[in-house]
Amino acid sequence: MSHETQPDGRTDGRTDDRTGDRPGGIPDVALRQALVAAGSADGLLVATDFDGVLAPFDVDPMAVRPVAGGLEALRELAAHPATTVALVSGRDLGTLRTLTGVADGEPIVLIGSHGAESSDDAVRSAMEAAAVTAEDQALLDSLTAEITTLVTERHPAAGLEHKAAAIVVHTRGLSPDIADAAVAEAREVALAHPGVKVLKGKSVLELSVSHADKGSAVTALGRARGATARVYFGDDVTDEDVFTRMTRPEDVTVKVGRGSTAARYRVEDEMAVVEALEQLAAARRPAP
Repeated sequence: MSHETQPDGRTDGRTDDRTGDRPGGIPDVALRQALVAAGSADGLLVATDFDGVLAPFDVDPMAVRPVAGGLEALRELAAHPATTVALVSGRDLGTLRTLTGVADGEPIVLIGSHGAESSDDAVRSAMEAAAVTAEDQALLDSLTAEITTLVTERHPAAGLEHKAAAIVVHTRGLSPDIADAAVAEAREVALAHPGVKVLKGKSVLELSVSHADKGSAVTALGRARGATARVYFGDDVTDEDVFTRMTRPEDVTVKVGRGSTAARYRVEDEMAVVEALEQLAAARRPAP
């Protein structure tokens, strides 16, 4: 049976977006206090999504660039003892490395393809059960051929992105009626194939045969590194997998932007994420 996740699917306990409210009515001071507490943990994991969190969206998915200060704060955090930093994305590992500029050998873990790929051995080992099998690959090949034909013949203004375990339809910049039609027809194709996971994000529809998810990958990394406090920033539906898994009192989960979420805190945009990361880095610095 195909599985579909919607970006606005609210579940019990999730917070909404009433004008002027933050999740649970939590003011900014509460987030600052949580970041200070996390910064003093014996072992800290800081993980963040890329698109929409560190980098604004662009009509061309390969034209996105991180905002100033975000990677700098992550690099400072990664240089501290007992601190693990990870960039987590639906992008494949190679693309994520290209767009972030994180080089081989840097102490920043990259997790790509929604957890199916990682530069960290512990995450790779933990996610082996979610690896794409020969049957999955055959399914992906068939699905890709059908979606490519659909977009080429009926929705040429839409874009396609090919990943190791998914085919993605991009509709950013299109009028709502054209975008909605492309997404609806692509979803129909996907739902006709048992085993395909349908992920509706911001101006994208991802059709995946992978059984991995960001939540499993991030928590596996935290276990491997002995993190006693975990911080995660995300903006989209696939980040909810992380938010729903990180429920320890020491965990700090932050939703970026609007939308129903299981995260405990909310910030407005990418620059607010940079500010939060800088606060966390300051809290992590040893006392003079």
